[in-house]
Amino acid sequence: MKQHASTASHQPDVTSMLLLLGVGVLIALMLPLSRAAMDIGMTPLAYAFWQALGGGILLVLCGRRGSPVRFSRPLFQYFGISGLTAIAVPNALAFIVVANIGSGLTATLYALPSLATYGISVILGMETLSRKKSVGLSLGVAGCVWILSPNPAGINPDSLPWLLLGMLVPLSLAIGNVYRTSHWPKGATPEQLAPGMLLAGAVLILLVVVVTGGAHSLLVSGMDLWTIVAVQSVMTAISYRGFFHLQKRTSPTFLSQLGFVITPAGLLFGIVFFGESYGWAVWGGVVLLLIGVVLANGATRERKTCNAVRNPG
Repeated sequence: MKQHASTASHQPDVTSMLLLLGVGVLIALMLPLSRAAMDIGMTPLAYAFWQALGGGILLVLCGRRGSPVRFSRPLFQYFGISGLTAIAVPNALAFIVVANIGSGLTATLYALPSLATYGISVILGMETLSRKKSVGLSLGVAGCVWILSPNPAGINPDSLPWLLLGMLVPLSLAIGNVYRTSHWPKGATPEQLAPGMLLAGAVLILLVVVVTGGAHSLLVSGMDLWTIVAVQSVMTAISYRGFFHLQKRTSPTFLSQLGFVITPAGLLFGIVFFGESYGWAVWGGVVLLLIGVVLANGATRERKTCNAVRNPG
C-alpha cells in the first residue's frame, strides 16, 4: 500500500506518533457512533453508505487543486476493487456486527488485518516466512481463539456467530492491502486515490441496497441521525486524510500499528459510552493478540513488497 519505498527505513518522529494515535482513535470512535445511529433506526448498510459518500465528497471538496486525475479503465477497476475490500465489505460487516456484540469486541477485529495481510503475502510469495513473524501469527491466532471461546468469564456464547462473521472484516482488509500494494496506479498520489476509494465503496453499497429492494432504507430522517451522519462524514474524511499522510511520512510496518490503537480505544469507548464490560478471558485474549501483532510486525522489513509498489502491475 506504500507508494514511496524510500520510507522503509524511516524512524517515526513525534508527529508520526501523534498521527498514529489520532487516526486510530478516530477509527475506533466510528464504532460507537455507528451503534448510536442504529439504536435510533439506521440500518448498517445505510450507515456505511452515508459514511463513505460523505467522507468521499468532503475529501474531493478539500482536495488540492492541480495534478488532475487521468481517469482510465484500470483506475476505475482499482477504485472498484479497493472500495469493495476496504470500504463496502468491511464497514458494512463491522456495522452489522457492532449492533450485535458491541463496539468494544468489534474493535478487536481491527488488530488482525496486519496478521492476515502477512499471511496472504507469504502465500503469494510477496514476503518470506520468518520465525519471529510465525511466532507472532501463532500468538495472534491463539488470542483470537481465546476471545472467541464461549467462556463464562469471556463473551456470551450467543455472540460467537457474530464474531465469526466479523472475522471477514480483517480478511477483506488484508485482501485490499495486498491488492492496493501490487496494483497501485502509476503516478497516482494517496490524496487522489482516497476519495475515489470512498466514493466507489459508496456506489457499491448503493447498488447492493437497490438490487435488494431496500433503497428506502437509505433515507435519513431526524436531526439526531443527520447530526451523527455529519459528524461521521467529517471523521471519515479526517481519518483518511490522516491515514494517507501517516503513510507518506512513515513505513508500512509503522502504519500497520494502527490496530494497536484501535483495539484498546474501541474497548474503552464501549465501556465509556455503552457500559460494556469484559471478563478476564477477553482482556487476556486481547493482550495475547496484541503481543502476537507486535512480534509479527517487528523490525524485519521486506524489500520485495516495497518493490511491488515501486513497479505496480
